Amino acid sequence: MGTIINNRTLSANKIMILQFPVILCVHRDDYIKAITDANVQAVSLNLPLAKSFSGKSELEIIVAFTETVKSLLPKDESVYLQNYEMLFDPRYKLDVLRMFCEISRHNRLIVKWCGRVDGNSLIYAEPGYADYSKYNVSEYDVACVI
Repeated sequence: MGTIINNRTLSANKIMILQFPVILCVHRDDYIKAITDANVQAVSLNLPLAKSFSGKSELEIIVAFTETVKSLLPKDESVYLQNYEMLFDPRYKLDVLRMFCEISRHNRLIVKWCGRVDGNSLIYAEPGYADYSKYNVSEYDVACVI
């Protein structure tokens, strides 16, 4: 299913034609330029999500989480997702990579990974913390660029 791609073998133009959600685990200026040149809309989720959930109960948030995220994204457009750490809040019980795959059905999705890579795994936070998450890339339809 998912694949890990070494950034030294992937040109900036090729990231724009990958079919799955692209998880960028490296920062390269040419990738950012390609994303910008392709008019991919940069979206930060933390603040809009916090505003959307203000005054709602934890149960209301859990039930509406995925739909709320999708409603905050431009319809049928390419998205460069960043500042989305709120998705890892353990109260919401989300499989964040699965959500990225679901979003990519309607939006071309490139994600600036906010964690680290260990072998074939994407990791958010450190073991022992409530928001610690570890995802085996091969279990998801994603292209992870390291």
